[in-house]
Amino acid sequence: MLLNLVEISSIASIKETVGGILSLISNPAAISSDLIRLIELDPPLTAKILRVANSSNYATAQTIDDIQQALIWIGFDTLKEIVLTQKMSEIYHNGTPVFGYSRLQLWRHNLAVALLAKTIYRHEFGEKGNKAYAAGLMHDIGVIVEDQLLHKDFIQMLQSLKDTPQSLSDGEVSLFGYDHGLVGKSLAENWNFPAELIDGIGFHHNPGGAREEYRLFVKTIFISDYLMLEQGYGYVAMPLPDREILQQYVMDLGLQWHALHAIVELVLEELKKDERKGYLTA
Repeated sequence: MLLNLVEISSIASIKETVGGILSLISNPAAISSDLIRLIELDPPLTAKILRVANSSNYATAQTIDDIQQALIWIGFDTLKEIVLTQKMSEIYHNGTPVFGYSRLQLWRHNLAVALLAKTIYRHEFGEKGNKAYAAGLMHDIGVIVEDQLLHKDFIQMLQSLKDTPQSLSDGEVSLFGYDHGLVGKSLAENWNFPAELIDGIGFHHNPGGAREEYRLFVKTIFISDYLMLEQGYGYVAMPLPDREILQQYVMDLGLQWHALHAIVELVLEELKKDERKGYLTA
């Protein structure tokens, strides 16, 4: 029933572009012309990308006025992330802050988790981290679905969290019978996301439920989610999970705490720069 509502909501407007960019991120044989074609099919997205390419963040001395130029200047992998970020941001507009929650705060949280997950993969595993970025950016998509499509019940659930502190998942299960991870997983399956991302979205609070081959990936999302909440990039007041779980997952990934703390500091500095430039607004 909820997914039927998604298909007639504003969330459905991002389906084709998001699905297309995730396919490119997951396909090592993807080529730049595929990305250019995807962007140019969406004129508003094209305008956004050119605006980003001409921003001070990329400090070009000449005006970039087409996507081919943007691709050359920014790079294939970075442009894929920008496309996904710009398209995902469209569903976080509007909404009134209530009980400590806002769509803007949720968007900031997702961006922070995406950046940390990617940076862990790059610094610790020697990988580009594009999939980790995508999973981090989309791990809480179930929350925005609940907010937009079950808004009155969602606000009631936020009230219950304020009155009786508990995890968001527990509050959701008590009211809806399911949590945002399951909502996000169902949406990801329905939209034919890659299997790794389906598990990253669906089991980011419970990596043990993920398929064995994706558990370390999902644990990275859990760790990134936990640490960004701990650093103040949250979106609703709730207690953090038991820290022993975090410590176990850090060990499972073979991470060293001093290295992880250094990565967090790097990410926090980058987020502060982005905030000063206004990049963390949806």
